Amino acid sequence: ERGLESIFRRGPSGRWNRMEVAGVSKNRKYALLIAAGAILFAWFIFGWDGLPRQEEEHIRQISYLYRSNSVEETQQAAKQGIEQAAKDYKCEITATAFDPAITAKEQKKLIEKEVENGAEAILIEPLDDKKVAQELKKVGKQVPIVQINSWIRDEAAKDIERVHVDYYKMGEELARKVHKDVGSGGRILLLKSDMNYADMEEACLGVKDYLKEQNAIVEEYSMTAAEQKWAGTVPDIMKRTDVSAIITFGTIQLELCGKIKKEGLALGDARVYGIGKSNQIISYLEEGKISAIGVSSEYSAGYLSTTKALGIDLRDTGREREIDFSVIDGESIYTTENQRLLFPFVQ
Repeated sequence: ERGLESIFRRGPSGRWNRMEVAGVSKNRKYALLIAAGAILFAWFIFGWDGLPRQEEEHIRQISYLYRSNSVEETQQAAKQGIEQAAKDYKCEITATAFDPAITAKEQKKLIEKEVENGAEAILIEPLDDKKVAQELKKVGKQVPIVQINSWIRDEAAKDIERVHVDYYKMGEELARKVHKDVGSGGRILLLKSDMNYADMEEACLGVKDYLKEQNAIVEEYSMTAAEQKWAGTVPDIMKRTDVSAIITFGTIQLELCGKIKKEGLALGDARVYGIGKSNQIISYLEEGKISAIGVSSEYSAGYLSTTKALGIDLRDTGREREIDFSVIDGESIYTTENQRLLFPFVQ
């Protein structure tokens, strides 16, 4: 009865006052409903942990457009850097390879297609072409654009973000190594290809300018697509016996020279140098079939280009740095820094 009296009260006659009981019960019901509503509202706003509830975070979609290569691992370092940044900053990456011989018109269509498919930022290895620059400038008004590794040197692209090593300086350093090894009296052959991309063009320019200052004897040769694809036949240009050194500009050409030299098919006493890396190239370097290679931190380029596309300034965190490079020979291949450049995602 005491428990009931805490809720209900007796009237003067000692009988239960049902009207009073009904009134009290109704008031308490309203109070309970109000309290429950307030609790539910607070839970909706703050969550059970007492912290303000955030809207579901939007996952940015980034498109990475890069030159295809028969040596697949040449793109792995850059991809690893891009994927690590995507993991750190919660975005998704779609990687699309294109033929290095792509035309400006084809590359423009590829860029447009990526935007139509929902890309919210684009990382691209662009052709060094004014028409492509104009397309990137137009698309850049809709989504962020970052040029990675290669870039467009035309004035139309001057305001478009780019992330790459100083290829001209790398070319100079490689030429310095070549000159040190063979001197000024030896004939040096430059095997060129993919010269519609600024990275290899700048590297070649750095090599030529340095060797010119040393009064070296230099010849240039542009390899055709057929010559670059190994079909069991040694290109005639590699059968020459009057060459002291060959410098290549691209992974496919460098690997081809290493293969021909290792199998004793040509090149004889000619030293082989180049810009580019692959597991096979590193093996040739260890075996002495390739004398030295120029390698950049493609991992860093991939990471930094992604953060730039997301509008993140790593200078505020002290993490932004220049893209490293090194000219590596058989003696320096095992240093910590060079191992980090050769195998970034392992280190």
